[in-house]
Amino acid sequence: MGKPLAVCRKCKGHGCLRSFLEDVAGLSVQTVGCQKVCTGAVVGLEVGGRMEWFERVNRPKPMVALARLAQRGGKGKVAKPLAKRWVLKRSGRPPR
Repeated sequence: MGKPLAVCRKCKGHGCLRSFLEDVAGLSVQTVGCQKVCTGAVVGLEVGGRMEWFERVNRPKPMVALARLAQRGGKGKVAKPLAKRWVLKRSGRPPR
């Protein structure tokens, strides 16, 4: 795999998201500080060589879309349930 996913440790629902990504999807997860865009669970993933952030991903469809994108190494199209949750103001920025 590539770089680990960055999950904000202060956001509501981060524990459920982290356990799903590690245990069910088999991905490596790194907890990071607050990204100041908190609206539900926030996760960062390298998509196309650039760090992208997604919010409110603590629901089933976005979590599955995130896991599939991460398993592909951030290559390919971003699924619709995940694209709606893209945080454009943090786009391309590393974790705090």
